[in-house]
Amino acid sequence: MSPTRLLTGVLFLLLGYNAAFFFFHVQGDARAWASALSDLQSLLNVMELIAVLSLFVDLVVRFDQIPKTNQPWRTLAVGICVAGMLFKWFVLYLRLSYLVD
Repeated sequence: MSPTRLLTGVLFLLLGYNAAFFFFHVQGDARAWASALSDLQSLLNVMELIAVLSLFVDLVVRFDQIPKTNQPWRTLAVGICVAGMLFKWFVLYLRLSYLVD
């Protein structure tokens, strides 16, 4: 498997993870999501950080090699992954600091 296909797969996995997190947050089922992943939260955060950093570095290094039609979409997708990671960290911070039940 080529690195490009692997990174594209990671990108789609992260977009799916962010979509699921956002869906559960909007539906009000965030507590169920948080309790189900509470034991794995730190591992997921580290893995997500490594994946997002890899995607960002790949985007910067290979930007000229990405087809012109896919450049804006890839940039938007990586931006959504970065913003989603920061949002999840913010929500986790609020939960750990007892500012939110």
